[in-house]
Amino acid sequence: MQTRSLVIGANGTIGRALCDVMAPETELHQLSRDNCDYSSSHLQMHAARLAKIGEFDRIICCIGALHNDRIQPEKKLADLDPNVLAEYFAVNTILPAMTLRWFSSLLRKQAASHFLVLSAMVGSIEDNKLGGWYGYRSAKAALNQVVRTAAIELRRIKPKTCVVAVHPGTTRGELTAPYARNIKPGKYYTPSESARRMLALTDRLTAQDSGGFFNWDGNPLPW
Repeated sequence: MQTRSLVIGANGTIGRALCDVMAPETELHQLSRDNCDYSSSHLQMHAARLAKIGEFDRIICCIGALHNDRIQPEKKLADLDPNVLAEYFAVNTILPAMTLRWFSSLLRKQAASHFLVLSAMVGSIEDNKLGGWYGYRSAKAALNQVVRTAAIELRRIKPKTCVVAVHPGTTRGELTAPYARNIKPGKYYTPSESARRMLALTDRLTAQDSGGFFNWDGNPLPW
């Protein structure tokens, strides 16, 4: 039987790549700002619509932002701005949290299913050796806590479900382009590479891994 998958944030660099890779092998559904304004009410509406289709085997949330025309990573405390911090949390923590709220109910109850949320290694508190990037780091750390907490709750309802935060690796695209000169070529991956490795990781993860924070290669990351 063909699997059913949903990519949320399907117009982002990794979201598009995931859709391209998965399209031939799954019943693929996509959510992006082209068809959803990402408000809670609109997410709820789309979740209700998709629930009529049936249960999903795999849901991947790719929503996140490091910079745009309003926010840039801070280098020092003097750069902190409450409006910028609020936007970092709105995009990187609150929006993914709301996708968990509305779409986790679509996961299969009697069979294995996966909900992956794109996080970032810089969200690891223990791994932070460089400082800076206050808003992005903090928002991703908060996202990791949301994922962990959601996994505990869902384990009681859908014990075969795996909910995890994943660092996809530094991927070529708009998010990383301004920092490309500081990235070692061997550590800078094409969107297709990142997408295929994330899907390979999904195939290895089980309900026992639910609530974890993983690197693209399957190694657990420190909180």
